[in-house]
Amino acid sequence: MTCFSERGVAVWLSALLVSVSLLLGATAADAWWDGKWEKRRKVSFDTTDKGAAIADNLAELPVLVRLHSGNFAFEAAKDDGSDIRFVGSDDKTPLKYHVEKYDPKQGIALLWVKVPQISGKAAQDSVWVYYGNSSAAAASDSGGTYDTAQAAVYHFDQKDGTPKDATAYNNHGAEFDGALAVPTLIGNGAKLNGSQRMVVKRAPSLNLSKGFSFSAWVKPDASGAEGRLFSWDDGKDGIVISAGTTGVTARVGKSVTPLTSGLTADAWQHVAVTAEPGKKLTVYLNGAEATSVALAAGALPSPSAELAIGATLDGKSGYSGELDEVAISSVPRLAGWFAAAVAGQSQDGKLTAVMAEEEGKGGGEDLTIHLMKVIAKSVTLDGWLIIGLCSFMLTLAVGVFIWKFLLLQKIQKDNQSFLAAFKGNADPLALVSEREEGDFEYSTLYRIYHAGHDEIIQWMQGKNQDTNKIKHLSVSLINIYRAALDRASIMEGQKLSSWMMVLTLGISGGPFWGLLGTVWGVMNTFASLAESGEANLAAIAPGVASALACTLFGLFVAIPALFAYSFLNSRMKLINASNRTFIDELHVKIEGAYGDES
Repeated sequence: MTCFSERGVAVWLSALLVSVSLLLGATAADAWWDGKWEKRRKVSFDTTDKGAAIADNLAELPVLVRLHSGNFAFEAAKDDGSDIRFVGSDDKTPLKYHVEKYDPKQGIALLWVKVPQISGKAAQDSVWVYYGNSSAAAASDSGGTYDTAQAAVYHFDQKDGTPKDATAYNNHGAEFDGALAVPTLIGNGAKLNGSQRMVVKRAPSLNLSKGFSFSAWVKPDASGAEGRLFSWDDGKDGIVISAGTTGVTARVGKSVTPLTSGLTADAWQHVAVTAEPGKKLTVYLNGAEATSVALAAGALPSPSAELAIGATLDGKSGYSGELDEVAISSVPRLAGWFAAAVAGQSQDGKLTAVMAEEEGKGGGEDLTIHLMKVIAKSVTLDGWLIIGLCSFMLTLAVGVFIWKFLLLQKIQKDNQSFLAAFKGNADPLALVSEREEGDFEYSTLYRIYHAGHDEIIQWMQGKNQDTNKIKHLSVSLINIYRAALDRASIMEGQKLSSWMMVLTLGISGGPFWGLLGTVWGVMNTFASLAESGEANLAAIAPGVASALACTLFGLFVAIPALFAYSFLNSRMKLINASNRTFIDELHVKIEGAYGDES
């Protein structure tokens, strides 16, 4: 036992320290979605004041990801980019996306990806872009990139013909007399001269009676006066949005917003308008609210005419300048939606950042291991203290179990050898003199047997009797002999039970240590919420991770210790039962061989 307590414990403590070091150090690698893809990059989103400065939580947001030779290795992907895939931050869920432009010769790619969630005032959200699979088929899904409320989106990326709607509703332009293939802020766009327009047929998906959103990137000509950017007007009632160097204004029915400040000529600016019945009609410039007017309750106008973009249906009162990314929604979007559009689509936007390239590692890492590493990065110092204590208890319990298991194996083996020798000898006391060095070293039966023999020898020596020739034993001496056997059996049972307290402490104490860490972690969570002043994942994640990790490690101690204790205890009961049976058998043989016949 001394050997175990000094060398064995030292070895197990060393192993524990190595394991903890590996856990703390192995945080650089993340899980890998699919081993067929050789490379990937993280696309992170920053809505803090240092980034896009967005307070709203946004869901199912179509985000533009700009790839260029500075942040993407085009030579590592297929020539047409068909092996590109977007995967959620869990590194498990494929995301819908589509390609607006992919030109490896020019070193530029414009891809739209549907991001499940971007939290406001946070920087923890991200997605992965995977590439480097020569056997991958194209998976671009333009319609799936947008939510159901997105009624129409026009990239104006065609070289000729009428502009196509990128959503699944296929509200394509029915007529168009402007110019396409014009280099703009985002790939190619359209150019209108003040009398040109695009006509869109009415459709069920373009029902704007319960509210709507309209947005577009505009670059008005220097001579461009206020012209109709969006017109749905039958002469009686309608929805009209006008923009130009004189400003932007919107009209819904009889409600008209004040004119905003003028747009800068020959410069790209983002214009957006939202209308919500019973609330207000709002104009946004470059992601910030510019002006608004109250709206009466009730449905918004649904004119009988077709929709026109760039001028009226007959080409009058038109917008003059370049145009890109026209989007129409059947719901009023949050202000953060347009702030994200500006910060994510402009050349110097701060919403997205494409990180360094990572290479696959033979099929990738298991998701469970990846998540464990993520949790390890979030655990606080107090959590590590509890985890370290639980790990020490677990290591000690494992060491005790291994030592005890091996010891019981040796005891059982030597007991069997001793019983075979004992039953094959006619003299029940002869084995002591016949035993060679190393025989029955771990046998509890032999130690009990030897203890009884020693008791007889000591008694005979006290009576000055010849110990080399034992012929008869009195009844009192046989009773003394039996007492010595019982005493030796109790001592063997105590030796077997030594260090079992470590397992019982693990069973009862492990969960309580875990509970202490859980309560501590919950306290830290509420303290973080109070300090941040709002509920966000960045504030609560460390405390929650510590709480749950402590609970987990408490159970990691208790459950193995419980099974180990039950297993060892059952084995020790069998050995103790064998000891009692042997004592009874030996007592009978001693009485038969050396009992006083008189």
